[in-house]
Amino acid sequence: MSRLITAALTAVFLLFANGALADSHEDRLREVLPDIQSAIMQQGLVTTLRAYKKSRADMTQADIDGLEATWKAELGSGNQPLITGTVRNVTALRMRKVIRETGRVVSAINVVDARGLSIAQTSILPCIWLGTTGNVTDIATADPNMVLIGNVDSEGSARLHQFEAFIPVTDPDTGELIGAVILIVDEESL
Repeated sequence: MSRLITAALTAVFLLFANGALADSHEDRLREVLPDIQSAIMQQGLVTTLRAYKKSRADMTQADIDGLEATWKAELGSGNQPLITGTVRNVTALRMRKVIRETGRVVSAINVVDARGLSIAQTSILPCIWLGTTGNVTDIATADPNMVLIGNVDSEGSARLHQFEAFIPVTDPDTGELIGAVILIVDEESL
């Protein structure tokens, strides 16, 4: 009997040591996500997204394409008013505060409106519109109760493995989906 118990304990130890029974990084991210979401929502995000929805109500696809062209042109130049306005606005500063307050589990945050246009970024991304990055292109079809978590393609960089969490944001008064928050999380921080 003693040998059976010893063998069972050894097997359990080996499974934990090999990570077979340990929580996955995605599971760990799902554990900490409610605290991160709460910190984000305390930053006046709904009010901000409502304002952007109103100010961008008449935008056409041509307007969006124009913003994207401007963004790409600014990436390589010293004059970056659109990028600076997105990376250094009040919402971006508030999102940096969330990163600091949550122990830097999150390495970057991108807040987008219901059309997928960035309204705030904590780091400069290659585009302003999710439609060109291969990410979620139609936020209106997202389930507001579901957080999507996926791997980030590092495109051959030496960076650590990263996860992306896509969190829909709904207007509590109307139930309408008004935007989303995209979190980039380094696997090592979990």
